[in-house]
Amino acid sequence: MNDGSALSPQWVYDSPILSDVEAKLRRFLVELGTAGRIIGIQVCAYKDGKVIIDTAAGVLGKDDPRPVQNDSLFPCFSVTKGVTAGMVHWVANKGKLKLDENVANVWPEFGDKGKDKIKVNHILNHTSGLHNALAGVTKDLTSYCDWDECLKRIAMAEAESEPGRQQLYHYLSYGWLCGGIIEHASGKKFQDILNEAFVCPLNIDGEFYIGIPPGAESRVATVSMDHSEHDKFAIYLKAPFLPSSFTFDEINRIMSLTNELNVRRAKIPGVNGHFSARAMARYYAALVDGGVVPLPHPPTTTKTKETVDTSDGVDSKIFTNTKENIHDAFLGSGDYKDLIIPNGKFGLGFGRVNSADGSVIGFGHTGFGGSVGYCDISHRFAISVTLNKLTLGGFTPEIIRFVCSELDLPIPADYAESKTYVT
Repeated sequence: MNDGSALSPQWVYDSPILSDVEAKLRRFLVELGTAGRIIGIQVCAYKDGKVIIDTAAGVLGKDDPRPVQNDSLFPCFSVTKGVTAGMVHWVANKGKLKLDENVANVWPEFGDKGKDKIKVNHILNHTSGLHNALAGVTKDLTSYCDWDECLKRIAMAEAESEPGRQQLYHYLSYGWLCGGIIEHASGKKFQDILNEAFVCPLNIDGEFYIGIPPGAESRVATVSMDHSEHDKFAIYLKAPFLPSSFTFDEINRIMSLTNELNVRRAKIPGVNGHFSARAMARYYAALVDGGVVPLPHPPTTTKTKETVDTSDGVDSKIFTNTKENIHDAFLGSGDYKDLIIPNGKFGLGFGRVNSADGSVIGFGHTGFGGSVGYCDISHRFAISVTLNKLTLGGFTPEIIRFVCSELDLPIPADYAESKTYVT
């Protein structure tokens, strides 16, 4: 199957076709699969609060022939940061935190070693100077998987530059920095906030994890890198927004560890999200409307007694702000424009999605290798792609271009052509 040979008739999972564009997309995915470019994939999209695409295809891994289903879980790497950012904003929206206050106000231990001037917005905007903090922790698997140990180490870390001076991607440190803020500001455990903020109101229990629980392993895809793209990876590592510790060896370690069970179960909010595409698309569909939960949605696999069932058609709201205000907070615009570096890659925790003419059309976050979740605000459009064959500038842009073209929507500049775009 994966060498380009003929696909089985069941290669695309037999779920209902929700729109004409989904029918066309499935034929396109078959073409990509026949060419050997896909191992496993999910694509889900919302338009105007309704699901228009919910497709799964391929297998869970190059050595795992089980079919990808709509509730399969994919390791999505930095797509996780968009969820972690949403949690910080949710805690702030509850009045427990201000985006422009010193982190040490809510997390006193963090003020050690001159970090007392670092504000919440510096961390969200990747300008805290802690871009290399905990680099190399992946060499110590026990520490890497120990939440409390990583929070302790990040609080003791020393910044390399003054906050707000330069935007360098906090590829690993971001998760522990935000996680520590979330727990200390809210007085609750990280997982409890994730459930309260998003999992329960969005009815995505069983498909939206940062660190999977026992019992979910059977639905998790195995990731592998496309080593034929070594030259593209080498070019990517020269990107000016990447810190010095983000090396090819570091990438390989993170990728190889991701398939380890103890790493899958660990709480690493920068890279360790395990999501279905339909859960991630639902998350962004809610955010695009300022936190209003869109309906309807396919039911999730597992339910808990705490899960809020919104299938009665009554919308709920995650944030109390107007949607314009919460979008400004995500993007670092309007009243929040002084909290970011102008024209930078990131707003306050989310990547800024630009159109070809440079105007901001939405927000989201990509993951290393091609998984993505983002929304187009004015068109009330949200989409997520999850995959397990990691590439640079590969077929994710082709899928985004295909769907946006069919719907006559703006194509984000990062997807306008096959290029190195992932973070």
